Amino acid sequence: MNAEPEHKPVQPEPIERSLRAELRQLPKKFWRLLSHNLLWKLLALVLAISLWAGLITQDPTLTRERVFNDVPVTITGSDTLRRNGLIVISGIEADSALVRLRVEVPQREYTNVISSNYNPRIDLSKITATGEQTLKISATSTTTYGTVSEISPETMTVLVDSYVANYRVPVTVHQMGDYPTGYYGTTPTLDPSTITVSGPESVVSQIARVGVTFDVSLLPAQTGLVRTALALRYEDTGGNVLDSTLLEASSSGVLLRSIVVEEQLYPTKTLSLNTLALTTGTPANGYEVKSISVTPNILIAAGGETALGALDELFVDKAVDVSGLSSSFTSEVKVRKPSELVYLSADSVMVSVEIGPVILSRTFDNVNLSMVDTGVGLSAASITQTVSVTVSGPELIVASLKSSVLKASVSAQGLSAGTYAQPVQLAILSEDKQSLSYTVTPQNVSLSVTAN
Repeated sequence: MNAEPEHKPVQPEPIERSLRAELRQLPKKFWRLLSHNLLWKLLALVLAISLWAGLITQDPTLTRERVFNDVPVTITGSDTLRRNGLIVISGIEADSALVRLRVEVPQREYTNVISSNYNPRIDLSKITATGEQTLKISATSTTTYGTVSEISPETMTVLVDSYVANYRVPVTVHQMGDYPTGYYGTTPTLDPSTITVSGPESVVSQIARVGVTFDVSLLPAQTGLVRTALALRYEDTGGNVLDSTLLEASSSGVLLRSIVVEEQLYPTKTLSLNTLALTTGTPANGYEVKSISVTPNILIAAGGETALGALDELFVDKAVDVSGLSSSFTSEVKVRKPSELVYLSADSVMVSVEIGPVILSRTFDNVNLSMVDTGVGLSAASITQTVSVTVSGPELIVASLKSSVLKASVSAQGLSAGTYAQPVQLAILSEDKQSLSYTVTPQNVSLSVTAN
């Protein structure tokens, strides 16, 4: 029996090697395919992308969402609201009138749009009553810039008051500071002196006056009319300053931002009173005017330069009469103001007149000199027997004084026998001796003390 032929298995190795070779060649074939006409292929790709982008930007239905934060709300209708007798007093401040916008923006304008393109706003003219009012915030949507899909918050709450006017409110000046050295200012005048104030009734009803602060130290040191514009402040009856944010001042229909203060400046000069013309008449017999003093003793005058240059002193309207007077006194005297002066620092002065007795000196010669206070068993004697005495004092007393009231003596008290230089003592035997003074000549004498 023949044996079956022996079959050898098929060898796969050549096929596998061929497949691996093909795979290794694939990147090279792909690169050859890709690099063939590479420039044209790149150009075609760029054109395709550009065409796609152009189609996208021209299609208004293709949008992207964009969010704007802290967008200010436009406030309209304020003037109309005021004409209707109303005004918003709170709720539209800059920090509270801000919203957040969510917008569907066309693709072509995405990078160009700004928040103001959508103009979020409220219209105050729609308000018809006072108190708290809630207004819807509107925005503008267009095909160009897209549609506003959300506003946050959607509404604003405002507080509304009646809009009123207070007519003929007086304007007052609070003057401070000192005028420039060497100048005087007249009473300032205001333009205008009364105004109309309009605003919320809650504030206007409290206004008692309008004030301006006038610091005269800031005026230029020059003669003539000076005009200064000053800011207004509104005050209640207690002098408290009110909030002026919503107030408007006007005069004859013209809005005012300030009040004009006019001030006329004049040069000044210091002048004294003529003292010779201050008194008239003669005091009582035996009395005289000792001194006259004036308070104030210097006055400040203001006027034109020519008028001031011609003045050296001032005079009183009427001199003080001292006729028959024997005591000092003070009297108010009116100062005569020359017509060419616009200012004198005082209308009157206090004149103090000192009246006292006329002082008289009288000399008495040969006043006897006596020895007193001699010790027991001793005797005293002086070669000088008389002295001369000069007495000074009020004329009425000295003139009637007699020599007999003058007692001159030398005291030997405590002295033993010997010779001494002793002072002369004088006694005046008169009730008026306290008002008198005296001198004795000689002041000392030689005194001899001997034992008996």
